[in-house]
Amino acid sequence: MTLRRALITVLITLSAGAIAGLASAETGMELTVYNDDLALVKELRSIELQRGAQEYTYTGVPGRILPETVHFRSLRDPDGTVVLEQNYRYDLLDRTSLLERYRGQEVRAMVDGQWKTVRLLAAGNPSNDEPLGRILDVGGEIHIEGFILPELPEGLLLEPSLVWLLDADKGGQHDVELSYLTGGVSWRADYVAVVGEKDALDLTGWVTLDNRSGKRYPGAQLKLVAGDVNRVQPAAPRYGKGVAMAMEARDGGFQEESFFEYHLYSLGRKVTLSDNEQKQVELLRAAGIKAQRKYVFNSNVWQEDGQPRAVAVTMEFANDAKSGAGMALPKGTVRVYQADAAGQLQFVGEDEVPHTPEGEQVRLKLGDAFDIRGERVQTAIDRRGNEIFSRSFKITLRNHKDSAVTVEVLEATPPYLEWSVRDASQNYERRSSRELAFAVDVPAKGEAILAYTLVTR
Repeated sequence: MTLRRALITVLITLSAGAIAGLASAETGMELTVYNDDLALVKELRSIELQRGAQEYTYTGVPGRILPETVHFRSLRDPDGTVVLEQNYRYDLLDRTSLLERYRGQEVRAMVDGQWKTVRLLAAGNPSNDEPLGRILDVGGEIHIEGFILPELPEGLLLEPSLVWLLDADKGGQHDVELSYLTGGVSWRADYVAVVGEKDALDLTGWVTLDNRSGKRYPGAQLKLVAGDVNRVQPAAPRYGKGVAMAMEARDGGFQEESFFEYHLYSLGRKVTLSDNEQKQVELLRAAGIKAQRKYVFNSNVWQEDGQPRAVAVTMEFANDAKSGAGMALPKGTVRVYQADAAGQLQFVGEDEVPHTPEGEQVRLKLGDAFDIRGERVQTAIDRRGNEIFSRSFKITLRNHKDSAVTVEVLEATPPYLEWSVRDASQNYERRSSRELAFAVDVPAKGEAILAYTLVTR
C-alpha cells in the first residue's frame, strides 16, 4: 500500500481530463455561521471513485473558501481513501479569460460585417455602446461577441472547484464528508421591542443572515455562534462540549446552549441560503419584560457654555427571569416602537446592544426627550497658585411635561486626581473614580436645581 502510493508520480501521468470525476449534489449540509464574516461548512456527498489514483474535480464550493482549511473524509473507507494533492481552481469562464487563452492564435472574427480568419493579438475591452453579449456553444464552436473560437480551452471552469489527486483502495460509490471555512457568510441579531403599559416590553429577536460567499446552501442545518472568536490566518474553528439550555422559541426555532466560551444557537429546521441573499429567521420571543424609562443628563466637568441641552431618554431592563427575560442576547440593533393614540405603532428609537449574558443589565438610548432640558453653569472656581482647588456648579433641570420625572445627572470627574464633593444639594452616588451620579426629582411643569462643589487635590 505504502509502496504503491510512493510510486504514483512515477507510474501514473494524469492530465486535466484523464481520470476525472465531478462531485454529485449534496445529500447533507451543515452551516455554522460566526459573527465576523466566517462560516464553517460541512457537506455530505455521494461520489463515484475508481480504485487507485485519480484526479477528481469537486465542484460547487464557494468562491471565498479558505482552501487551507479543507478536511476530506470518506465514510465508506476513511483509512483507505486519501487526498494526496489539492488544487483550488478559480479561473472561471468569462469573456476575458476565454479570449486570453487564444491570444496569438487564429480565430474567426467579424470584420467589416464579414467573418474572417484573423490572428488575435489582444482581446480588448468592450465599449459602453457594445454589450457584453453571451458565450454560446454552437455545434462545438464557441461564439463570443463577434469571435468564433474552435473549442473551449482546458482549465476554465464554470464555478470554483477543488481538484484533488485522490488514492482509493476501494472503487465504487463513496459517501464523503467535506468540511471547510469560508468567508462571505455572516449573521447579526436584530431586535424589535414594543413598549406597552407601564413600559413593559415585548421583545422579538431576528437573525439576519447575509451570504456573499459565492455558493448556495440548500437544506442546511443552521447553527450560529455568538461571541468574539479570536482568529489568525489561516482561521480555524474551536470545538467544545456545551450544556443545552432551553430558550423561548417556536417549534423548529433556535435552541441556545453554552459552547466553549461562547453561545451556540441551533435551528430546529433546515433552511436554504442562496448566494447574494439576506434571510431573516426568528431567534427569540419574550413578552411583558419589566423595563424602566429613565432620563439622563450627561454633562462634562469642563463644559461651561451654560446653554440648554437635551436630556436623553433610555429604556432599561435586567436580563433575568424575574424581569421576564433571562436569555443570552447576541449583539445587535434593538428598534423600539410604541402605539400612538390611534393604536398604530410608531418608531421611537434604536440602539446597539453588545453580547449580553443572562443576569446583566440592558440599557437602550432611544433619543432625546423633547420636553425636558438641562442647563449647566460653573458658578465659582478656587485657584491656589497654578492649580485649581475647587469648582462649583449649578445644574438647572426644566420639565415641561404634565407629570413629574426623575433625571439622572451624570458628572464626569477629572482623571488622575483625587476628589471629593462638598455642599451638594442632592444625594449623590460615587459610581467610579471618574463618574458622579445624582438622582434629581423634577416636578411637572416645573424645575429643579442641583448645586455642588467638586474639590480636587
